[in-house]
Amino acid sequence: MNWIRPTETVRRFTPHQLLQHWVAGALCIVLAGSALAAGAGVGGSLRIHAAAGIACLFLLGYHAIVLAAIGIRFDLPAENVAFLPWGRDWSALRRRKGSLEDDGKYSPAEKGDYMAILAWSLLAAASGVLLRWPSFFGVPGSQAYDWIRTAHAGFGAALTVHLLSIHLPRRWWNAPVDFRRAILVGTVPLREAEKREGWVRDLVARGVLVPTPEATGSAEDRESVKVRELLERGNRFAREGKYGEACGSYAEALDLLPDYSQARFNLAVALLRDGRSGEAREQLTIFIEKDPFNPMAARAREMLDGTEKGSA
Repeated sequence: MNWIRPTETVRRFTPHQLLQHWVAGALCIVLAGSALAAGAGVGGSLRIHAAAGIACLFLLGYHAIVLAAIGIRFDLPAENVAFLPWGRDWSALRRRKGSLEDDGKYSPAEKGDYMAILAWSLLAAASGVLLRWPSFFGVPGSQAYDWIRTAHAGFGAALTVHLLSIHLPRRWWNAPVDFRRAILVGTVPLREAEKREGWVRDLVARGVLVPTPEATGSAEDRESVKVRELLERGNRFAREGKYGEACGSYAEALDLLPDYSQARFNLAVALLRDGRSGEAREQLTIFIEKDPFNPMAARAREMLDGTEKGSA
């Protein structure tokens, strides 16, 4: 697909996500090292292990809050959640196929990997809390305490095995160079993102990519520099959170080119962000009626259903 002034790279991880990733990696190393040292009888290692475990607990809680905030802020559909395999993702995982033709920003294998890390981390954290404060949680005796300690060691070992045998090899050693570099810089070339249709749809919906207008209207309108400038201005306003101004720019673009589906979809999204759900429903309805086979039509129907439920 052709884009209007395409960016050379697109963001896969934000700086904030990269920081969380590297802090979590450092804490995992400390936890594993202190656990081995404690098993060897090195003095003070249990205190280090407990301190690192508490830090991990806070990081998990913070991570959960950030995930929830992002989901609420951007109204993410379930299939775009990074740690939740959805729909056909599960069948792809069962067949051990790494990707689908319509992969989003994250492939089924990447989602499954992330979900497993979260699951083992939560189990290790929960059992660690019981070990750290047994009386507060009513651990019934030494036998139960020993059982929890064994389970905690097992959860920690399972997490370590998963990281070493699946996460590191597949997300790092065997990953394409551009994706490997993304763990350091957070971005990948646009050509890599274009290999995943779901990711491209998301980039278009967020205004990062602007498709060249399709064959609608006259040739003069299709090539209208004014329309392109208005669309780009609206996308810039939307990224800055100025949704009222973004709506104005998109509306001007539609005045010049009424059949420009991308401008209408972006207008509907901006109206929703601006709290004008009634006007957003109207634009979504027009978008679906005029361009039912548009790649964003399914997302538009989801948004329309959501606004109708919200107004019920």
